[in-house]
Amino acid sequence: MAVPHPTFHESWHRVADLKPRLRASIHISRQYFRGRLWHVIQDQANNAFARLNTSGYAFVGLLDGSRRVRAAWDICNAKLGDDAPTQGEVIELLGQLASNNLLEAGTTPDAQAMFDRFKRRRRRDLQGRLMNLLFPRIPLFDPDAILERGLFLVGWIFGWPGLILWMVLIGAAVYTLLNAGPMAGKLITDSSGLLRPDNWLLLLLAFIVDKTVHESGHAIACKKFGKRCGTGGEVHVIGLMLLVFTPVPYVDASSAWLLPDKWRRAIVGAAGMWMEFALAAAAAIIWRFSDPGSTVHDFCYNLMFIASVATVFFNGNPFLRYDGYYILADLLEIPNLLGRAIQYATYLARRYAFGVKQAINPSETPGQRRWLLIYLALSGVVRVLVCTGIILFLVAYLRRYPQLTLLLLTMATIAAATWLLAPLGRAAWYLLSNPELTHRRGRAIGISLAVAACIVAAVGILPLPHHSRVVGVVRTRRQRGVYAQSSGFLTWHVPSNKLNQTVQAGSALVRLSNPVLQTGLTQAQTRLAAIRIKRRKALASNPALAQILARQIAALRTEVRRLQTRIGNLTVRSPVGGVWISDDLRLRQGGYVQRGERIGTVADIAHPLVYAPASQGKAGRIIRSGSRKIQMRLPGEPSPAITAAIAEVYPGGGNQLPSAALSYLAGGTFAPSLRAKTPEQSAQPFFMLVLQPEDKTRLLPGQRIVARVRLPNQSLLMDIVNDLRRTLQPGTGL
Repeated sequence: MAVPHPTFHESWHRVADLKPRLRASIHISRQYFRGRLWHVIQDQANNAFARLNTSGYAFVGLLDGSRRVRAAWDICNAKLGDDAPTQGEVIELLGQLASNNLLEAGTTPDAQAMFDRFKRRRRRDLQGRLMNLLFPRIPLFDPDAILERGLFLVGWIFGWPGLILWMVLIGAAVYTLLNAGPMAGKLITDSSGLLRPDNWLLLLLAFIVDKTVHESGHAIACKKFGKRCGTGGEVHVIGLMLLVFTPVPYVDASSAWLLPDKWRRAIVGAAGMWMEFALAAAAAIIWRFSDPGSTVHDFCYNLMFIASVATVFFNGNPFLRYDGYYILADLLEIPNLLGRAIQYATYLARRYAFGVKQAINPSETPGQRRWLLIYLALSGVVRVLVCTGIILFLVAYLRRYPQLTLLLLTMATIAAATWLLAPLGRAAWYLLSNPELTHRRGRAIGISLAVAACIVAAVGILPLPHHSRVVGVVRTRRQRGVYAQSSGFLTWHVPSNKLNQTVQAGSALVRLSNPVLQTGLTQAQTRLAAIRIKRRKALASNPALAQILARQIAALRTEVRRLQTRIGNLTVRSPVGGVWISDDLRLRQGGYVQRGERIGTVADIAHPLVYAPASQGKAGRIIRSGSRKIQMRLPGEPSPAITAAIAEVYPGGGNQLPSAALSYLAGGTFAPSLRAKTPEQSAQPFFMLVLQPEDKTRLLPGQRIVARVRLPNQSLLMDIVNDLRRTLQPGTGL
């Protein structure tokens, strides 16, 4: 049950004799939230908004610049009775309107105050953009006039014609991908190469194109529905947002808040994803029919991935302040969903922990309270995970470049100040100076210190399980590469990568066909037969000619044997017994195989080994821990963990990776040396851990394995401190 608001307030005398009024540029729109009537106020001059309930709007409506606040409050009490706003609510309402520069007093001295409030508001906005290091926004220009003139050309996108075209495009893309044949497998396998350095430029271009289309969708939908509803749908800001140092466009479509229909507000929020899915569908069709390996093909794959998968995970995520968040807020009819959830949690702490009985409950209905608590809990977890993931990604990326250490420290300092120190400072100021804690300050400080001690104990003292991960590649004790000894077209092959199926030494693995060799053999045999006939005739009449023909016969016999050998080599046989391992040769059926090309491996997989290079610092922690037991998994497979032991540790200083799959170029964790001619040469030295599976697990040579080594338990705080030290002092073995 909400706590009743006190009727009187100790600061009433400060505002009672003021004569404010709403500014002349105000636009008011009526909306219904959860069955209750609200009035949304917009100042078209500075794009500021406020939301008033019926009693608040009745009070503000009485402020005409000549009536005092005291008189307006008395009239409301006479007309509304118990529904009239209290003095505290009036003060809060006037403060909200004044801070957004929505009020004016109608006197000359107030002009300077109004200008000062406007400057303070702009300063707060600028400080917010600068403090948010990962997502700063830079406004560029006002696109409203362009949208006004061009709406008749693009407004149909968010109507029935646009919906039909969108559905046809999505259906065509799905049908195309389902019937892509062998290329369908590349939809998943190619995603591992999105973050390769040689793909960064295409990925960046695709990201910029995608976000340009996305923001254009918001602007068009806002303008279309705003004009249809009479609210104008004004879009006055278009700019650039640096998303993890990547410039992407953004538009300010906040005027959609004036739309009276929540479904239209939700459509404006979803318009960006609507456009992105259409863009992904078009990119999928072009990707399917473009030449594999071409720039257009690769660009469309990047665009298709960003406009579909990335959009669902980020823009469609309701727990981040992107499109999904505003769509959910509109459908739940709870504006400022995250802010209200934080206010409600703060209210619970003040009311029940600190004992502030006059604390105001920001929720309006019991159902809304449940939504606020559920959303706050889920969004807190998701936002922490996402922000932590971004920070860890930046740290892992920037630590490769020692010259960027200062930038890394600056980012860490600003992030700590924004997300940790500033909230703690505000909480401390509230505990030490807020008047509502006058008789409860000791209780509030004591409870706060107890909670802080529990958090510190959990983070800095409580030992938690600790692990270290290394990535390795499988090798076997005996394996032989299989090479094509003749060139030809692939016609048949033994199914590969069957762990329970072995091949014998000398058995056929692959058959090729080469019509040129067969034709050459036929011609050589025909010439040989003809020359033999000529020689038999020459033996009786011309012995000298017979000797010449005999030498030609010997040369042709050699040529025939050579061609027969090459034709015989078109059947590729296993050099040893074992498991036949190869790439998916079904994709190469009918394709041309060059002589000398490696087409697979035959290996004895009874006793596989995993060679896992580890940086000097990581290897040092593993060696010092004394742990000899580890668990391994294949990347991306939820199969049971494979128990293994560390069989051997090669001394540090090596630079030759056991496989190019462990290099950055193939999605690995080691930077290749810029001076080396092969990707197996690492830029930094490492230790080599040789892991031997203890289970009877059959692994294929060349497979990547992620191994997790159990280390001694340590607190989360020590883990963070050690990670920071390793970041600032790479290669020290800490």
